[in-house]
Amino acid sequence: MTEFSIYQINMDRDTANVCFIGMESLEKIKGTKEVNAAAYDRVYDGKMDCISLENIYQKFNVDHPADYKGRSLSVSDVVEIRESDTLNPGFYFVDSIGFKSISFDKSLCKEPVKASDGKISVLLVEPNKYPKMIEIDDALEAMQEVVGGDIEEYMPFEDEAAIICNEEGKVNGLTPNRAVYGEPQTVEMTFAEMRSRFCEAENEGKEHLSGYIVFTQDSFDKPYDERSRTYGVSSNNKAFQSGMGGYSIFGSCLDGTDPCVRLDGYMFGENAWKIEKCYMMEPSREMLDIICGKFFIAYAPFDAERFQSLPPDLAEKYREKFKYPERFMRVNNEIVAVPFKPVRANKER
Repeated sequence: MTEFSIYQINMDRDTANVCFIGMESLEKIKGTKEVNAAAYDRVYDGKMDCISLENIYQKFNVDHPADYKGRSLSVSDVVEIRESDTLNPGFYFVDSIGFKSISFDKSLCKEPVKASDGKISVLLVEPNKYPKMIEIDDALEAMQEVVGGDIEEYMPFEDEAAIICNEEGKVNGLTPNRAVYGEPQTVEMTFAEMRSRFCEAENEGKEHLSGYIVFTQDSFDKPYDERSRTYGVSSNNKAFQSGMGGYSIFGSCLDGTDPCVRLDGYMFGENAWKIEKCYMMEPSREMLDIICGKFFIAYAPFDAERFQSLPPDLAEKYREKFKYPERFMRVNNEIVAVPFKPVRANKER
């Protein structure tokens, strides 16, 4: 039996905008990997039988207990193992891949204030600033106040996520904020081709790449749909890094049921899983529109009548998509968007 607690960032106290941010990005933003416990609430205390932290992740990511009121367990959350027959006591940061053992002063944390009814969590995107998660009243007047006028719903994405912006932002001359680009394109390739791209990126010190491996149906002893046979992997694995002396490839299943698996143990050998295909997502730079003025992104299920709180995975995706503010200029009769890093408030005079 394992006794544990879960801590999550309170977005009202997230002055550094690091909710849903992994350890590597945290170090880039703050210059340190130290986790600020004062920004966290303790949202759950519980017990369960488990042999690994991944068991806790799976339970609180896709199969919440009835008494759990926190967000789905996601990147930037912290799990404390208090007592366990199978796990070492300590604090573990939920990273983009796996968990990281950290120092964490839980005395700085607070008990969560029970959220009032009628509020939703959305991603606010303002001109010249990084995006941040905020809570707003689930009311038309509150949404109009955020965007500074009548609202317009814009859904250019494949996800059930909507941009809520000022309906007359362009007409009223509001500040150009962000461009909206076409969805990334799927580029299929062999595993050897993806491995070559990964190795090149790591050897040249470029940003880590992400890709997907789809295994054949006959690799498993029961039927799974394609999403359940697809594992996301990063170039940030020893198998793709020269001089690391390792062959490990960690990945997570897209349906969330099999996170942080060491895939190389299944990909090679006599009974190895067979690869059906691999693919990477190539970003599109086709500019579809320019949003003027402040806007926010909310969850908008097709069968729902009202906007809802943005789930953690979509919050992280669109925070990254709209991370950098953009300046717009006309070059050779075309409008060009130039991303830039804004000056943070604590660095401004």
